[in-house]
Amino acid sequence: MPAWNRIKKTGICRAIRMWEDLESLTMPSISNPPYLMEEIARSCSKFAELKVMGPCDILFASTLAAFLPNLKVLSLRCSMLFKDALIIILEGIKGLEVLNISHCLIIEVPPPPAPRRVLRELDKSVLERASRLKKFLTCMSDSCIMCQRTRNDEGLIRWYKYEEDLWKVDEVSSLAV
Repeated sequence: MPAWNRIKKTGICRAIRMWEDLESLTMPSISNPPYLMEEIARSCSKFAELKVMGPCDILFASTLAAFLPNLKVLSLRCSMLFKDALIIILEGIKGLEVLNISHCLIIEVPPPPAPRRVLRELDKSVLERASRLKKFLTCMSDSCIMCQRTRNDEGLIRWYKYEEDLWKVDEVSSLAV
């Protein structure tokens, strides 16, 4: 998909309606996901795999759960991911089989006045919810170069700065095309 600032809402909705056999999509971040996910749900009965290269917040996760509960594969690799959004995904996307959150900058937002914090490991509440998945890809290692790059790029990795084809290393195989 092109960058969202280069395409109008009506144009993308019209295109999605014509892609009735659409099964998989890789896209940049989505600032207003409901209209897009609703159109995919309405028009693309075979849709099963989504890769998003951008932040995943509560609105995005809730939209996925509401409109694409049968999504089978989701990759948020190298993105900013809010812990609450991750829990919504794990609980709300009932058909989810594969989730890739490798190298994500996972943010926990405790009640005020406590500040946001970056998680260094997944806690029991997340791991228990993820245990139902066939495949759960994670990496949060301080020594991992991709984790370091995601942190340095503040959760919105700038792929153009790095090696060609790096974007598909350790990706879900069906999305690494």
